[in-house]
Amino acid sequence: MLRILVDADLILEALMNRQGPIVDDWELLERAHPLIQIYLTDLGWQKIYNYTSRLSDRTIADIVINWLQQTILICSVEQTTIQQARLSRLQDFESAVEIACAGDYQLDAIVTHKLDDFAADSHECLIWSLTELWVRVHLESQLKAVGTLEDDFSMNYEL
Repeated sequence: MLRILVDADLILEALMNRQGPIVDDWELLERAHPLIQIYLTDLGWQKIYNYTSRLSDRTIADIVINWLQQTILICSVEQTTIQQARLSRLQDFESAVEIACAGDYQLDAIVTHKLDDFAADSHECLIWSLTELWVRVHLESQLKAVGTLEDDFSMNYEL
């Protein structure tokens, strides 16, 4: 299973139906692929909540928030995480917090539509676009299918 931290701005862009470079956000959010576990920082969660709670239709905002709570796991941003982010060379502090948080939780990657925000730091966490995430998910699915076929074959043709 891929454990990914999703940039809060990516989710906001999808929820607010904004036009732009994001193509597959709703697919990511709606399908929550079984090979993906989505994480979000608690600060990102608060940001999303603050924006959605100001929508004119409060019912829709509540539905969106409830759905997100069932789909996404929240990572607490601790004081040590903030300290790590302060030492980062990244210009964007939110991105530095996300990298530190991904390290704290030993996540596989961060998914964002702002790859440049993460470019200035050499870090162990992978930074993926949505396209790169879906390539990885499809490869993982194929590997899982091959593994299942091999298991079936060995069960049917044991020597």
